[in-house]
Amino acid sequence: MNPVDSISDPSTDEFACFENVPAPWTLHGKGLIVVMRSKAEKLRADLRIPATVRDTLKTPLSVLMYVDYTHSNAGPYKELLYIPGTAQFTGQRRPTISNIVVSSASSVKNGRINWGIPKNLCEFEVAQGPEGVQEISLNQNNLPQFELAYSSRGFQFPIHTSLVPGFMKTLGQHWQGKEFVYSPSAKGKARFAKVHLLKNLGEAFPDLDIGDVVTALEITRFEMTFPVAQVSPA
Repeated sequence: MNPVDSISDPSTDEFACFENVPAPWTLHGKGLIVVMRSKAEKLRADLRIPATVRDTLKTPLSVLMYVDYTHSNAGPYKELLYIPGTAQFTGQRRPTISNIVVSSASSVKNGRINWGIPKNLCEFEVAQGPEGVQEISLNQNNLPQFELAYSSRGFQFPIHTSLVPGFMKTLGQHWQGKEFVYSPSAKGKARFAKVHLLKNLGEAFPDLDIGDVVTALEITRFEMTFPVAQVSPA
C-alpha cells in the first residue's frame, strides 16, 4: 500500500456508519492557498505521492491548500490538500490532488465516492499565535503529521474561479480503476498572506520546502460548488 493511504483508511464497516451524500455539494468557509515552485524530478521520486500521479507528473508550480469548511453537505470539517501539478488523463493533462487529509470520516467516504479524491482521516489542531499568526497542526494516532502557520495582511479583494485559466479549472483523479473529472467553482474574498511555517512530519505529504513558496492568499470567506463528476474506466 502506498504510504499516503496508510495514514488512515477506514474499513468498509466504518464507512457503512456514514450516509452517502451525493454530489453536487455547496460549501462555505475560509482557508489558505499557497503557490509553490515545483521540482518535478523530486516529486516523481517521492513515494508519498501515488504512482498514478508520479508516473506522468509535470509541473512548473504546485499548490498547498488549507480549508476550514464551516458548512458543507457532509457537515463542517477541515482539510489540507496538495496539488503537485498535472497528470495524464484520457485525452489531456489535468491538475490532480495527490495528497489530502480531512477531519471528517463522512468527508473521506463521500470525497472518494463522488470525485475519486484520495482523502484520509487526520486530527486538526488550530490555534491563534502571537501577532495574528494562525497555527495548524495535524496529528494521527497522536503522531505529528504536518505543521503550518501563516498570517495575513492588507486589504481584501474579490476572487472568482472565472479568473482562473481554463486548463486549471478542471481536475482529474484516478481512484480504484476509475477516472474522475470535475470542475469546482468558487467565489469569495481574499487577501495576501505570509507563510511562517510549512513542515511535513509524517507520511501524509511529500517533503515541502518553505523556500519554494511563491505567494500565498488567505481566503477570508468563500462559497464553493463541487459538481457531479464525469466517471469513466481509467
